[in-house]
Amino acid sequence: MKVLFVDDNASVLAAFRRNLRKRFDLSMADSAKAALKILEKEGPFGVIVSDMKMPGMNGIEFLEKAIEMSPDSARIMLTGNADQETATEAVNRGHVYRFLNKPCSVEDLIGAINDAGHHYELMKLEHNDLQRTVAGCVKVLTDVLGMVAPFALGRGQRLKASLIPFMEVLKMKSPWQYEVAALLSSIGYTSLPSELISKLESGESLTGHESSVVRGVPVIGYDLVSGVPKLGKIANMIKYQRKNFDGTGFPKDEVAGQSIPLGARLLRVFEDRMELEREGVSGAAAHEKMRSRTGHYDPQVLELCFKYYPDYLSTSISKEKPVHSLELDSLKPGHVVLSDIYTVNGVLLVEAGNWLTAATIQRIRNYAVLEQVSGPFYVQVEEES
Repeated sequence: MKVLFVDDNASVLAAFRRNLRKRFDLSMADSAKAALKILEKEGPFGVIVSDMKMPGMNGIEFLEKAIEMSPDSARIMLTGNADQETATEAVNRGHVYRFLNKPCSVEDLIGAINDAGHHYELMKLEHNDLQRTVAGCVKVLTDVLGMVAPFALGRGQRLKASLIPFMEVLKMKSPWQYEVAALLSSIGYTSLPSELISKLESGESLTGHESSVVRGVPVIGYDLVSGVPKLGKIANMIKYQRKNFDGTGFPKDEVAGQSIPLGARLLRVFEDRMELEREGVSGAAAHEKMRSRTGHYDPQVLELCFKYYPDYLSTSISKEKPVHSLELDSLKPGHVVLSDIYTVNGVLLVEAGNWLTAATIQRIRNYAVLEQVSGPFYVQVEEES
C-alpha cells in the first residue's frame, strides 16, 4: 500500500522510513508544498499521514488541497495540540480519518495505517459503485434528451467534441465534469412543449412568452441534474451557462465574473460561437462579433477559444472519411449522421452531425416498424473495418 508522510522534521521522517519501509510503499515530503508535488506526480496514495504544525502551509490546509488530488485517500493527522477547535477544523476541511498524538509509538502508527488502508479500499469500492451509478444516470438523461429534443442532444455532443481537445491542451483538472456539463447543457429542453421544441428545431422566431420559457431552461436543467450524486458542480455549470460575465442575464442573481463557474463560462463562449457558425459566421468575423458583445463573455476564455480554434470549432463530419449508405440494421452507436433523419410526418429523429446512440437507433427502429421512416441512412464511422 502506498503511504505518503509529510513532516517538516527530518528526524521524524527518518524514523518513519527506518521503522516502516518493510511494511509499506513509502514516500516522504518535508513540506506541504513538496507533498503536493509528490501527489501530482506519484498519486493517488492509499494513506496520507501529515503533521499539523508546518511552516508555510499547515496540515489542515495541506489535507484540504490533497482532497482534490487524491480524494479517496485515508488521511491521518499527527499533532501535539489536538484541541477541539483543531479537531473540528481538521474533520470538516481535511476530512481526517484519525488523529494521532505526537510522539506516537510505532505499533500505534502501524495499526492506524492498516485501519486507514482498509478504509481506503472500502472507499474505492464505494467510489466505483457510485461512478457506475452516475454514468448510468447520465446515460438515461442523454437518452431522454435525444428522444424529446434531438437537436439539443446534438448540440451537447458537438460542444463536448470541441471542449475535449481544448481542455487537454489547457491541462484542466477533472475534465469529465466539463464533458458531462456540455452533454447535458440542454437537458432542460425536456420540459418544453413539443410545439416549442419544433419551433426551436426549425429556427422559427419565438413569441415573448416563448422566449421567456426558453430562458428558464438552464435553471430547469440545474434542477434535473442537481439531484444526481456527484453532479452538483456540473449542475451549477448548467445553471449559469447563459449568465453574462458582467452579471447581467439569467438567472438574475449576484453571481458575476470569476464567481460564475468556469464550466458555465466555457459553455457560454463555445455555444454562442457554435450558433454563429450555424449562421455562416466563422473565424475572424465570429471573433469580432463576440468581442463586440460587451460584458457577455470571460475575455480570457474567449481569446483562448479563438486561439485554439482560429477558423471553426470541432465538427463531427470529416472530409477525409468516406460516406457509408447503410440500412437500419447496420446502424451502430457512434456513427455520425450526415443528413437529418425525419419521419414521413416531419418529426426530427436525428439531426445531421449528431452521433447515434443506442436509444436514438431504437427510436428510428420504432418508427420504421410503423412505416414512418426508412433507409438508406448516410453516415460516417469512427473506425474503418
